[in-house]
Amino acid sequence: MGSQVTKRSAVERFMSALLDRARLAEIAGLQFDNKRKLYEIFGYKKVIRPEDLHAKYQRQDIASRIVNAPPDATWSQPPEITFHPRNAAKWRRLVRTHRVWNVMHQADRLARMGRFSLILIGTDDGGKLDTPLGKASEVTYLKPISERQVMIMEFEDNHRDPHFGKPRKYKISFDNPSLKQHAGSTTQINKVEDIVVHHSRVVHVVENPLEDEVFSTPILEQVYNVLDDLLKVAGGTAETYWLTGNRGIQADVDKDMELDPEDAAALSDELDEYMHSLRRIIRTRGVKLNPLGGDPPNPKEVFDMIIAIISGTTGIPKRILMGSEAGQLASEQDRANWAERIQDRRLLVVQPYILDPFIQKLMAAGILNEQEYEYQWPEAFRVSPLERAQTMAAQARAVGNLSRQTGNKTPMQITSREEARRIIGLEGDLPESEMLPTDLEVQDALGAGLQRDPEGGSEGSEEGSEEGF
Repeated sequence: MGSQVTKRSAVERFMSALLDRARLAEIAGLQFDNKRKLYEIFGYKKVIRPEDLHAKYQRQDIASRIVNAPPDATWSQPPEITFHPRNAAKWRRLVRTHRVWNVMHQADRLARMGRFSLILIGTDDGGKLDTPLGKASEVTYLKPISERQVMIMEFEDNHRDPHFGKPRKYKISFDNPSLKQHAGSTTQINKVEDIVVHHSRVVHVVENPLEDEVFSTPILEQVYNVLDDLLKVAGGTAETYWLTGNRGIQADVDKDMELDPEDAAALSDELDEYMHSLRRIIRTRGVKLNPLGGDPPNPKEVFDMIIAIISGTTGIPKRILMGSEAGQLASEQDRANWAERIQDRRLLVVQPYILDPFIQKLMAAGILNEQEYEYQWPEAFRVSPLERAQTMAAQARAVGNLSRQTGNKTPMQITSREEARRIIGLEGDLPESEMLPTDLEVQDALGAGLQRDPEGGSEGSEEGSEEGF
């Protein structure tokens, strides 16, 4: 009975969330005491379903860029995780065998597309998927799962449980790959299998949750209206360009000219063929043809305004949003802002909602030993070879200027050899066998050789001076 109540409350919570989203959408589109309904005027959707977001991602160009850009920048340089030596080898093997970074990258993109995503962890613990994860020795598979495949069946309602308020069990719908039918770009699924999974066997991935740690507002939902506006501008401009570029023709029949039905039909056919580029000549008698002019509109200002709104909402700089981050068009300030955004994302999203839960579940199952670990992320701001060379040159000039501050002829040494090598991009110090002798060392060696001259020459003698110099 308790299980039925819990399941019913989960469904009620799901339906309540849909109704709340519908109410919020309704409120957002009302003005003048509900007399003006902007969403209806502009043709915006009031309730956006996961299927709508998925369709946006697949069919609208900039939508996929909005979803992909932060995960691509985050996971293109995954972190180095420092484990205890007993865990380090296991972790390296796990990353290599199950493509851990690729799976997390995919789950990250799915979470941005919807309200959450899952990473299903398969192990050799011998238990069923709907039971808590037991002790295991190996991970058998990792599978990222979209929100569209998931229904939360139960929530933890025991306020003393550390998992309170979070999903207890999920129902995941898997399609049978052997029964899929592909027709062009569409795929028809003939059979779906539902599997109940316990929360201990999944990582619940969510980005920037607001009211709880279960659902977040999808990034595509936040810009869904302006994405529709972008379709109107881009599609409407192309259609208008076609209509105005392919100018129409006015057939002005002479008032004294009478066209019998056959001539009128023939003229109509020739005009139709002309408009569709099947014929470029029209034979007329008593008919004057006047081209209808028109200039296609310039949508650049409207397009730039919409892109600016999308950039501000998503936190992706405009030039990076448009895909020019690798070229000269992306300013240093844009790249610095983007690097800062990625660094924040690593600390606020990736570590607490993806990496930590994943590693902790492996430790709880005994696959990894319970030991401390640390993250070491690469530098988020990337510089080109030219910029790196310019930085090295500036550092070398600064060292040279500082070393001459004493005013003496002999500069002051302010860096070690290892520091100097680091300035020009080299690591470590040279081995003693590869070091060239200094001028003082050369003079000392030369002096010692003169003192040991078997011919009786002495240091400072005229003969010795001529021979040596």
